[in-house]
Amino acid sequence: MRLLAVSDLQGNWAALDHIVAQNPNVDAIVHTGNLGFWDLSTVESASDVNYLKQIVAFLEVLPKEVVAELNDLLTINSAQDLGTTNSVLAVFKLKLLLETPLEHLQQYMSGQRKLPCPLYTTIGLLDDPYIVERFVKGEWRIPQLHILDHTHSYLLEPENSNAPPIRLYGIGGNLNVHSLFDSGKLGLDSVAGKVGDLWITLAQVAQLYVHMKLRRESAINVFVSHSPVMKNPLIEHLAIVTGADYTISQGLHFRYPVSGNGMSFVESMGGLAGYIENYRLKFSRLRMILGELWVIIKEDVARVLDMAENAELKRLIELGLSVFDKIPITINDTTEKIIRLTLYDDDEDEEDIDTSKQTLKKINDMYFAAYYNLWHFNLCDYMIREEEDDEEEEYNVMIFRLKKNGNLALEQCRSLGFNFSNNKKNELPEEEALDSYEECDPAEEALRRTKDLLNSTSFNGNRNQGQSSLRGGLRGGFQPRSRAR
Repeated sequence: MRLLAVSDLQGNWAALDHIVAQNPNVDAIVHTGNLGFWDLSTVESASDVNYLKQIVAFLEVLPKEVVAELNDLLTINSAQDLGTTNSVLAVFKLKLLLETPLEHLQQYMSGQRKLPCPLYTTIGLLDDPYIVERFVKGEWRIPQLHILDHTHSYLLEPENSNAPPIRLYGIGGNLNVHSLFDSGKLGLDSVAGKVGDLWITLAQVAQLYVHMKLRRESAINVFVSHSPVMKNPLIEHLAIVTGADYTISQGLHFRYPVSGNGMSFVESMGGLAGYIENYRLKFSRLRMILGELWVIIKEDVARVLDMAENAELKRLIELGLSVFDKIPITINDTTEKIIRLTLYDDDEDEEDIDTSKQTLKKINDMYFAAYYNLWHFNLCDYMIREEEDDEEEEYNVMIFRLKKNGNLALEQCRSLGFNFSNNKKNELPEEEALDSYEECDPAEEALRRTKDLLNSTSFNGNRNQGQSSLRGGLRGGFQPRSRAR
């Protein structure tokens, strides 16, 4: 069985046909968000031109001349300020509605076009949450399209093989400390955040944990996310406690893919113990930040839950708190009083303390195993267009092959990489270099500048994380997942 992983199709679903044609042995496609859950209503209902600007910048189905014209309406740096300016927004929307063929959803829903193989995707920041909600609830359907979220995972069984199945699971959107307790104002059941910035809530974390805890079959667990796992200790901890064997995530428009385990990116201080301690340090700092935040907002959260009179939501919030309450603290951190992440004020009795000690050992064992065995893969965008006259379009993909003996191998990895042709151009005589510059296509140059600017700008809402002198605790009853290696 072969799985092809790809990122950021941004509405160009037709590229899937070309990708599968180039890789005919692929059994399924894994996609990490920003698939392009848009239609004309997405543009019509948009209230922020910055959201539309981000869509346009990477929309390969839109003629580059139109992209250049739209870019001339405003710059990406001033888009946030102009987002509520009705005149700019109206002109931008009118031009986009006239020129953008956002017909892919209807074409696939009607059967006019078909996906070449099963497609499993998380949601991205730019996907239209109202359209995503319809697919998650089953109101809209496209054959072979499957969304991975906090309540949906899929088991892929290999044919004619004794190899274990692969379970694809995961969650889309951003995961950061300050949005855990905020569902946004969308008013949707399955998606949280706001248009243009979808995020993950604490209740969704709890639902994903419960969902995976109920699935105990012997499978290879592949955690798929939009947020890069290696850059986000919150989501890496979630992958660890849900039993991930591999993670696949979006790569922030990188030119090369990135892969590695915890050991690959940790500095050694003091031999093996130093490696592990440094690996856990990022989680330890995160746990202290969570404790600080919880002290500030605990009473407000409890009051809102009491007013809602929703026992199930309260149970999920408590479970979600317990998931992050169990983040280990490194031995180098302070021994001050632990701030428990819980809705309840009861002190721990001796039985709870004994349970905490047992859980400490289990969680540390899980972190130790993840440090060596949990392998992360960050993808490039599916295609970074350089030249229009290329003989054949090349796509940035990874292909994994599940062998009959149970090995999950990385069979193929492709990326466009950086273009160093400018090095040669810089060696031209001054007059020739000037002529070459003047011959540059203005539309192509405008598109390139916008993409470069977006690549250097963080749209993921990552916030700087400070440090605290507080130490987190370890309680609860997680069961470590046995691994056959």
